Amino acid sequence: MKSLHATQQSKFIKFALIAFVGWLLITLLARVGERNLWSVAHITGYTLFVIVLTLVFFKARKRLLVLPLGTIRDWKLLHFVLGAVSLPLYFQHTGTLWPEGRYEQYIALFFYAVSLSGLFGVILQRLYPRRLTDLGDQVIFERIPTELALLREEAEALVLEAARETSSHTLTRYYSESLHWFFQRPRFTLSHLLGTGRSDGWIQTHLFLLEKFMSPSEAVYLKRLEVIALRKSGLDAHYAMQGALKLWLFVHVPAAVLLVLLACWHLIVVNIYAS
Repeated sequence: MKSLHATQQSKFIKFALIAFVGWLLITLLARVGERNLWSVAHITGYTLFVIVLTLVFFKARKRLLVLPLGTIRDWKLLHFVLGAVSLPLYFQHTGTLWPEGRYEQYIALFFYAVSLSGLFGVILQRLYPRRLTDLGDQVIFERIPTELALLREEAEALVLEAARETSSHTLTRYYSESLHWFFQRPRFTLSHLLGTGRSDGWIQTHLFLLEKFMSPSEAVYLKRLEVIALRKSGLDAHYAMQGALKLWLFVHVPAAVLLVLLACWHLIVVNIYAS
């Protein structure tokens, strides 16, 4: 595992150095071109366009696994490095953070959306897979609502059993006043995304306080209910983190497609007016 990590670090450094040297060459070419009255915007613009097309090709690469084009991990590294290099190139191309023309502003908007969502995605992909593994059980995202419903039914059946067997409604009342809210749908989403552990703390604190007012026979059911609640908290964590890993792509991919379309039209218009 360590050797694999070291290999990926080595590849990342290699890709980063190649990209940095490439950016320096483009910068030098732009300086030389400026002295020879070439269009610097054309040099940086065409380079940006090629980079954007290369990044979009990453999606197609996933569908061409049979071809010897490198591993998906290598392409992810290249994707990240080229995405980072595109930022200074974009600023060189536009000369400003926010252009004046309406059409250029649309391009800038989608460029920033792609860049920021890409950075957000890199952070999520570095943090959440490890945290999801630490949770233990592997859960398919689409099955989580069903699993939550089953846990809610199990908790409600346990509460009714406790009332019937102990002839006490303490646990029943507490469930209807507090835990019913917790079991209705995923809760503490922000806490699970940030990894604060607030959900488990909320469960343990509330049930610990309730235990003081219970008989030993009722406390047995309370402990069983705590186990179910903690399992539900784990599912909530899966739902939050897996959802975030899916959601960022719904921003990143459509924004990238729109950026390519706008860039193609921009390229056509520029060449029409240049001719």
